[in-house]
Amino acid sequence: MPSLFHRSLAPGALAALLLACGSGEAPVAEDSREALPAAPLSGTYRVSGTTVDEATGAERGVSGTVIVIAEGDGYTSSFDLATTLHAGGTPQKAELVGRGEGRVEGRRLTGTAETQLIVALVPGVDAGFGLLPRMATTRILNRSDATIAPDGSVTIEIESDPAPGEEYSPTRTILRGRRVAAVGIGGDVP
Repeated sequence: MPSLFHRSLAPGALAALLLACGSGEAPVAEDSREALPAAPLSGTYRVSGTTVDEATGAERGVSGTVIVIAEGDGYTSSFDLATTLHAGGTPQKAELVGRGEGRVEGRRLTGTAETQLIVALVPGVDAGFGLLPRMATTRILNRSDATIAPDGSVTIEIESDPAPGEEYSPTRTILRGRRVAAVGIGGDVP
């Protein structure tokens, strides 16, 4: 009489034997990712990176969400990014919000955007914290160049200058991230 060990092994051994014999179908390529369709350009992207002040070389982290809607050879975007400014030596949490537009060439998006820094009126508190008074500050003009890979990863390079009449030291930002949702999922329509 077979032991309990042999009885529990038999179904697994039978499955392995059936798999080894194959079904007569052609083998599947090892890297099946090549067969997947490219991710759409439109979507919600979670990004993070670094902004560098071109005059001083000072760096600050930046992260958040970029929403892209690509139609034909053009796109529109909106974004909400968090960063920390160092005004007068004191760190101040800020949001960078704005909208942009531009051209689509293959999987490359080039364009411009107008953004604005939003800060909380309560020092040291996140500008995105609900129901706290906030203040819109500096308006910034941006030129961007983004590449969205077929797997949904994105790299964005941004050059920023002050809008006319504003004070802002020119910066260069590099963001990297991934497509995390289709446009409209969770109310993310710009």
